[in-house]
Amino acid sequence: MISKIRLIDIARKANVSLGTVDRVVNNRGKVAPETEMNIRRILEEFDYQTNLMASSLSSKKRPVFNVLVPKPLGEDYWYKILTGIETTEKAIMQFGVKITKLLYAQDDNIQFANLASQILKTQSDGVLLAPLFHKEAKVFVNELEKENIPYVVIDSPIERSQALCSISQDYFQSGVLAAKLIDYGLDKNDELLSISNLMYSDYFEHVQERLNGLKHFFETKTTKKRTIHFLEIVNPKFEKLEILLKEKLLQFPKIKGIFIDNSKAHWVGRILDENNIPEIKLIGFDLIEQNIRYLQNGMIDFIIFDYAENQGEQGLQILFDHVVTKKSIVKKIKMPINIITKENLEGFLPDHSA
Repeated sequence: MISKIRLIDIARKANVSLGTVDRVVNNRGKVAPETEMNIRRILEEFDYQTNLMASSLSSKKRPVFNVLVPKPLGEDYWYKILTGIETTEKAIMQFGVKITKLLYAQDDNIQFANLASQILKTQSDGVLLAPLFHKEAKVFVNELEKENIPYVVIDSPIERSQALCSISQDYFQSGVLAAKLIDYGLDKNDELLSISNLMYSDYFEHVQERLNGLKHFFETKTTKKRTIHFLEIVNPKFEKLEILLKEKLLQFPKIKGIFIDNSKAHWVGRILDENNIPEIKLIGFDLIEQNIRYLQNGMIDFIIFDYAENQGEQGLQILFDHVVTKKSIVKKIKMPINIITKENLEGFLPDHSA
């Protein structure tokens, strides 16, 4: 019997995350059946005992990690990110790791800067960061680099930074993919409407990359000359979007496809549904509960997403691997770009996916 086997050893041997092993060991959460069987086989092989894990951290120093991510608004994209972070948190706390989560409002760059400053004034052995506000984030990571504090960036890369690892979707290619998908559903003379949140374009560079990908497709990847109209709104509310969208559709009746560069496709789906406009193709991003509803009733045709939970889970695990287990780290991880329709939705819902 190997009495000193650790949770991280099981994860490495099974080639899965700490959080996945934790879910199997503690019988919580969903894990793919074949993955669970493999993990349990390894647990039996090493005669794993849960109570041995607390003593597996040999160093007397207990690392302190800070997490700086947006505060969720209900069960949105950031709720999923935070869920993934908390999954790994449960797995690594038995190693004596202390984790402080600081959540900032999604529209408040001042609060982000203040919380970043707070981290710099306290002990921190590593930072997990989701940088919605890139101007402020660049200032923050420059200070982290001066202090030699390792950090992992999730959701949106920070260009020319020295991040330990950057985990995100390829936003440009996701925009290209969205354009290609929606173009398949349009006739030759049909027109397209692109909806953007100007706050997102100013602060969220990755959202602008999606729009760049859309434009790139129609400029270089197709011989079709598709007319694209643009609706740009500063920090939109549903009621404002409804008025402007109805005006746009009235002004340009040939619009038969709508691309929205963020997770608010359900707003557009609701407007189309309530105004009985079923003939318009709609594509958006992020598999959140609100979008699922309008995908199921046919108002949204395609949702493009990555598993947000995995970004949070992997981000914290990579920080742990670097600081505690001294494992070598991959500098960049690109999340898979998944295409969801009404027909294949069931296989991507939590009860059917790891």
